[in-house]
Amino acid sequence: MQTDLAIIGSGIVGLSCAFHLQRQGARCLLIDPKGAGQGASFGNAGAISFGNIFPQATPGVAWQGLRMLLDADAPLKLDWRVWPEWLAWLRSFVRAGDARQVERAILALHAINLQSRAAWLELAEAIGALDLLAENGYLHVYSEAANFSADAWKRRWFERLGIRHRVLDARQLSTLEPALGAGFSHGVLQEDSLGLRDPGGFCQRLADALKRQGAETLPARVHDLKRAGRAYVLSTDHGEIQAERVLVAAGVHSKPLLAPLGVKLPIIAGRGYHRMFPPQAGLLRRPTLWIERHIVLSPMRTGMRLAGLKELTRADRPPRHSYLERRITDARRLCPGLIGEPTDPWFGDRPVTPDSLPIIDALDEGRLLIATGHGHLGMTQGPITGRWIAGLAAGSGTCLPLAPFAVRPWEPLNNPSLRGA
Repeated sequence: MQTDLAIIGSGIVGLSCAFHLQRQGARCLLIDPKGAGQGASFGNAGAISFGNIFPQATPGVAWQGLRMLLDADAPLKLDWRVWPEWLAWLRSFVRAGDARQVERAILALHAINLQSRAAWLELAEAIGALDLLAENGYLHVYSEAANFSADAWKRRWFERLGIRHRVLDARQLSTLEPALGAGFSHGVLQEDSLGLRDPGGFCQRLADALKRQGAETLPARVHDLKRAGRAYVLSTDHGEIQAERVLVAAGVHSKPLLAPLGVKLPIIAGRGYHRMFPPQAGLLRRPTLWIERHIVLSPMRTGMRLAGLKELTRADRPPRHSYLERRITDARRLCPGLIGEPTDPWFGDRPVTPDSLPIIDALDEGRLLIATGHGHLGMTQGPITGRWIAGLAAGSGTCLPLAPFAVRPWEPLNNPSLRGA
């Protein structure tokens, strides 16, 4: 089987890239064993958060991490059975918490998020999916005044960069979201952020639009990727595919696919979990994050989604749903009006980098494209990543330098011949 462009991965990132590449005339073959949007994109918390510009690693993160390991309710979990998978990554993560690195990451995340809103609205309108978006913003709430004060540096960054937000006291919170529980003293509303009412449904609608424009799909797993002259050969469950160009947007699976080519990606599986409460119209109007408990309640078309946690693990490891079960009581504290019991336990592996920056790059003179490592922001940054990848593929460039998103300097290419456009 031969194709012009093979896209490995059909999450929001791969689908968005296909959308923009197809507009340039590329004949796309989308390859994913699960189908469109059935991986990490499916379980997204529903917050398209343009104000999320802060990396996970910040000064003092090593001490914070040690405290978390001693706290059964902490949002960070380590799968000790696969400690070699994350030990080196954690060392890079601690180094990324240097103050200068943090400022670099904030500015880079702001640069990509600043363009993401327009890219999202353009994509949703083009595929007839504006009905799945809610322009209600993203709400962060605090139950402890000390933590609200400690996050003052984040609000100063909002002011410096012109990110629209409202700081709310307890009375204003109650007016904005009457169903919130008592005890929340402060809140911050990211006013330009969007709520996605059905992440999996959006991905499916996008995939259907791509098929109508001629894209092909293959429900298969890619086991191997190698060069063959100026082309690439993909070994899949359904035989070999020869492609003139390849886009690797396979999330955590991108790392083992690219390693034999000498491309080392500093990503690891940051597993997230969610559960679904029954539909409860009007209870909460927007995705709401409880800062201290690190959980999000988000209104969806199919119910109220409870999401949270990050477990550093390996993609083939079994899930530990008990982690999120401990948060059900917290969900009822956040929103006492919740009815019913949560069902449909889900987990997904997000590709996370030490500095929280995605990897968006073109190697081998533009024949090998990479789009992965978006971590918690894959849904937010997917559409703009697609636009940028299309620019790299066409050789027309992008509207801002992509150096912060290139294959990381601390994980150099073993094969310099791949470094092209």
